[in-house]
This record gives sequence, C-alpha cells and structure tokens, in this order.
Amino acid sequence: MTYEGPTLPHLLRPGLRLVFIGYNPAIYSAEAGHYYARAGNQFWRQLSESGIAGRAVGPEDDRLLPAEAGIGFTDLCCRPTVRAEHLSRDEIIEGARRLHAELLEFQPEVACFSGRGIYQHFGRYALGLSANELARAEYGEQPERIGATVPWVVPSSSGLASKWHRERMEWLHRLRERLEA
Repeated sequence: MTYEGPTLPHLLRPGLRLVFIGYNPAIYSAEAGHYYARAGNQFWRQLSESGIAGRAVGPEDDRLLPAEAGIGFTDLCCRPTVRAEHLSRDEIIEGARRLHAELLEFQPEVACFSGRGIYQHFGRYALGLSANELARAEYGEQPERIGATVPWVVPSSSGLASKWHRERMEWLHRLRERLEA
C-alpha cells in the first residue's frame, strides 16, 4: 500500500544559519503537517535542550523557526513512508540531487543531516563520494562543502535509534558551539 496523502513543505529560504535534513517524512508527521511530529521522536526535546533554537520548541514551531531562529527543515526524499527503507533507489538518487540543488540555491551556513545513512546517500549521489570515503565519515562537521554550506552529521532522532540519543545530544551541543563561533 502506498501513502497518497500530503507531504511536508521544504522550509527553506536564503539567510538560514541551519537546515535540518531528515530521510523523508513519516506518514504520521505528514498527516500532522509538521516535521518530527511523533511523540517518540526526540528531535524537538533535544533541539530545545541544545539551546540552538533559543527557546523550548515543538513540532508546531517548524514554520516559525526559519524567520525566528534561522532554522529550516527539509528531507532527502519527499514521499512519506512508515520507514525509510520503503524508499526506492531511484527516489533516493533523485532526492539527493534535488537536495543538492536546494542547498546550493539557499546556501544555509550549516546543513545538518539527521543520520549517517542520509549523508551517505547524499554524498554518494549528489557529491560523487565513494562508499569507502563515506564509510570513514564520523559525526560532526564533514570536510566537503556544498557551495559555502558546511555539512554536519548527527545521529538520528528517531525512536528506532534510541541507543544514539545521548551521543546525538552531545553533537547538537557541539553544533550550537560551532554556530555561535
């Protein structure tokens, strides 16, 4: 069964200091109309605790944050699914190329990929990096550039990645320090 409902808008514009990039919208989030809307996803709690947004935030704030805090949102792929592995290879390739064009157009200071797998797909299909190069990629700032945009990778905030939540919080604190420098 393929989901036929709405997807989430790409909340991008020039002048952003940070864009968070997910794999693709969860069906739950697409139906709610907000990024990371499921209560089990740690995204909003950790974003609030990191201090990056400057205040406590939740899913209902996603459309306010581009103007208020210079934080945007988008996904590698647009089609909502229950799990990211339901995306086809063609969707991932097309999504990586579309995302690359968006990042070049809007040039946020930092593009934060919420999960190593997302950056591996992006790096392979948009930046032409080899699987070997990408396998060695650590969390945090990446050596590549997308125009002037700095790629940054943090562990996923999904409830399925709960063993990485403490490490994700540490990387968000480092990201805040980098943005403030």
